Amino acid sequence: MKKSLFILFALLFSCVFVNAQEFTTHEYRTVAPENMNEYIKREVLYWSKFAESEMKKGNLTYWAVLERVGGENQLNEPNILRINTFVDIDKEVDWTSITKLFPTMRFVDLDARQISKTTDKIFLRDLGNHIQAEKVVPEKDFKYMRVNYHNMKDTWWHLNFEAEHVKPYFQKAMDDGKTSIKGWGNSLILTPKSDGFQYKTHSYEFFSSLKDALGPNDFPDLDFPENFYKQYLENYVGERNVRIYKVIKFIDVNDIVKQ
Repeated sequence: MKKSLFILFALLFSCVFVNAQEFTTHEYRTVAPENMNEYIKREVLYWSKFAESEMKKGNLTYWAVLERVGGENQLNEPNILRINTFVDIDKEVDWTSITKLFPTMRFVDLDARQISKTTDKIFLRDLGNHIQAEKVVPEKDFKYMRVNYHNMKDTWWHLNFEAEHVKPYFQKAMDDGKTSIKGWGNSLILTPKSDGFQYKTHSYEFFSSLKDALGPNDFPDLDFPENFYKQYLENYVGERNVRIYKVIKFIDVNDIVKQ
């Protein structure tokens, strides 16, 4: 019976993917320390305005720029994560049209890529599982983001478990004030799929302080039911890939609609 449910779950997801074209990109960039202030200035002053204009046109639903904090080998690894959620995977966004918003400036002086190097790009499918604490104020509480990439034997079992068990448990814990997590969500990784990147799903947690974001990834402050994660861990392959970022700026289409 369980096997049949998992197959049905997979088929339902497949139908969603065929009919829905929305997708998210995680674009990793390396910025030299001497260029970081200028890079962040361009993202915040110029590209956040462009993202907002694209949301009003119906092309984007989410945009964010984050700076990595902590970790090893930061001089050689990407230290910026840029997130874009596009409404239609087949509809190109004309990035050069930003000059229409800033007609007195040259594109080269607006382009953050001029002072950074893109190292990796990951394509993901959002699963509509974003949750946040009942009284959370994203602009105030979403200060740090922990990004997790997961690898497992059975991807659909993993996603089903997160949707049916992790999501409601975290929601209640957040609403009851029993965890430092302020928001959570997950997605399916579409590409790349290679020996160098074998992760199949992604999840994230938002925190209001760096101390909380740096806390243990197994949530020891939560009183999980006995054997809550037993099958989850048995389905896991290797270790998750975890990075912690400071949220520099984000724009959500839902906030644009409210204005």
